[in-house]
Order: sequence, then C-alpha cells, then structure tokens
Amino acid sequence: MSGRQRQTGARRLSLPGDAETRRALSLGSRAVRWWDRFARGEQSPRGFGAVVAGGLVMASVLYGIGAWLSLRLRAARRVRVSVPVVSVGNLVVGGTGKTPLVVHLARRLVSDGRTVAVVSRGYGRPEGGTVVVSRGDRPVASWKRAGDEPYLIALLTKGARVVVSAKRHEAAQYAVENLGADVILLDDAYQHVQLARDLDILAVDARYPVGNGHLLPAGSLREHPLGVGRADVIVATRCDTVGGAARIARTLGPLAPGVPIVETRMKPVELWEVGTGLSADGSSLRVGPVLVLSSVANPGDFERTLVKLDVNIAARVAFPDHHRYTERDLEAVEDEIRVSGARAVVTTEKDAVRLSDWRPSVPVYALGIELEVTRGERLLGMALEKAIGRRSRHGA
Repeated sequence: MSGRQRQTGARRLSLPGDAETRRALSLGSRAVRWWDRFARGEQSPRGFGAVVAGGLVMASVLYGIGAWLSLRLRAARRVRVSVPVVSVGNLVVGGTGKTPLVVHLARRLVSDGRTVAVVSRGYGRPEGGTVVVSRGDRPVASWKRAGDEPYLIALLTKGARVVVSAKRHEAAQYAVENLGADVILLDDAYQHVQLARDLDILAVDARYPVGNGHLLPAGSLREHPLGVGRADVIVATRCDTVGGAARIARTLGPLAPGVPIVETRMKPVELWEVGTGLSADGSSLRVGPVLVLSSVANPGDFERTLVKLDVNIAARVAFPDHHRYTERDLEAVEDEIRVSGARAVVTTEKDAVRLSDWRPSVPVYALGIELEVTRGERLLGMALEKAIGRRSRHGA
C-alpha cells in the first residue's frame, strides 16, 4: 500500500475539555480551513459563506486604503544605512518559503566572504527593543526573546549575524556599528519600505501567486498585486508543481516586465531528533505510524512532503502559525499519540524550536527543508553582485 493510500485514515486532533469548548474549537478550526481555501482561490463560497465573503471583500477595501497609506508614509521617512541592503519578502501572508530563501541567501553571502547580518522583526516576541540573536556562531538569545524564525535562521546559518527589532532600521544600524556587518539581509520586509534597500527580492508560491486576488481579510494579499512592480528579482518557490513557473510568468510577468524570475523547489534534507539535536536516519519514520505535529502557515505542504517520503501518517495535529504550545496542548497531543498508536512524532524545524523541552512517550523528529534553485541561479547571483558591488564601490 502506498504512502498516499495509508494516510487517508489519518485522524485529526480532538482536544479535551467540556462540550462547549470542543464545539468552539471545532467551529474555529472549520472557519480557518474555510478561509484558507477561499483565500487561495480553491473554492467559491455559497449560501451563508457567500454573505460572509461579501463582508470580507468590503473590509478588504478599507484594508487596502490603510496599506497604501502606510507604504506612502514609510517611504516618506526612508532611512539608509552605510552598507548594501538586500530585502526578502512576499505579497501574501505566510507559507511562500520565505525563511528557506533567507537561509539560502545568508549562506551564499557568507560563503562569498561577506559579513552578513539578517535583520528581522521577530514575530510574536513579548518584548521590544533590539535583540542580538546570533553573533555568527550560535544563538545567544532564547527563541522566546528572538522569535521562532529568527532563532531558526541563527541555527541554520553559521557565520551570519542575526538581529531582531520592530524598528528594523535601528537593528540594521546596530549590526553595522557593533557586529561589523557589511551586508544587511532583511527578512520579511517587502512592505517595510522605511529602510532603503539596494535589492528587493520577492518570494512567490508558484501554486498561488496572488491567492484569490483579494487583499486581507478577503484574501491573503498584504497589498495590491501591482506592488510586484517594486521587485528587482522574483523567486518562485515550489516550481516542481505542474505548471508552477508558467503560472508565475502568466500572472505576475505583465506586472513586472523584465524582472528576472528564479525557479526553486523545497527539498527535504535532514531528519534530526528534537531534544538531542542528533541526526537520525530516514528509516526512523518508517518504523510504524507517526503523528504529524505542526503550527505553520500551510501544514498541508509539510504533510504532502511526508507522504512523498512514504511515511505512514496515523494522525495530524495542526495549530495556528507561530503557536506557543501550552502544557494543555501537549497533553492533548500525547492523548492523540496513545489513541492513534503513533510510534513517533514528526514536526517542522520551526516547531522544533518551540518543542525543544517536550519529552513525550515516543521520539520526536524534525524534518529539515531547504530551498534549491532549479533555474536562474546565474540571474540571482548577478542581481546580488550588482546590488552589493554598486554600493561597495560608491558607498552610501
């Protein structure tokens, strides 16, 4: 029986609690799934759903006005630092493969002899100010202070400095003055136009370039699709899907004529045990059925990767993106492990950061995913060299 056939009977998590709580959680879960399918353009709402969708479209008009004004105000207060700045971002919320792209670029710049500093907002951090996550060797701040994605970037990019701050221009200036950075790599900053950049790289999921075409909350767009015109390079992720690259060219090409499109795919690279950090053999996931645990923007992508690896999925547990696992959450997951008969838990590397202290009754593994350029490597290299070389020769 193939992996795809075996996973059809996989269970979903049913959290413990009173009947009212379970009904509320179930309703919330269905609402999130409905919005996700609608925002991606995978379904047309009917009946009451059409009424809700109409209200969301009206709200998206107001959001669009606010987003446009915000971009204008930030651009009017633009700040420039003394070293080249490369920005990576997206048009939609979550799930485009932006973090693997940042890791890929940081490693490339480090291998080229650059002192690169990755600057991020650090989503979900409880404190403000500027925090140094890594000075180039290992994380020196906890994931709770840094945010899960900056912490993961620090783990995966030895040699790169990582700094977080809500005011990214202050973090960039700090990295230049105190960490010796000669290149700033901005994470998730396509709309953060207050900090001037020398190269704008736009990450786009080849399957859903603009979702359903609507702005938040009626769709997944952070700004109008015309914003693609600010990009210097478009990196199309998940181009191994049928017609992916052609879809990008057809959808976004007319909005950004002449902008090079780099094609990439996501590649599983390493399995390691959470808690010990030790590498594990792929056969560790084939000893029996596993429970898939995640809190990422698109859990389905992670699950499909496991299916392709012929993993027998006994149950799936998906929480919202960047979810901070509570003791109650983990107790519920352990209940599901027992009920489903799972012999192991497999999760994402981003989740592994937040699960490092969890010790359930079965092993917990994290599957590493890397971005691989399949077409356009030379175009990407030329764009980086041109932007960084131009500033290095002429200064600020």
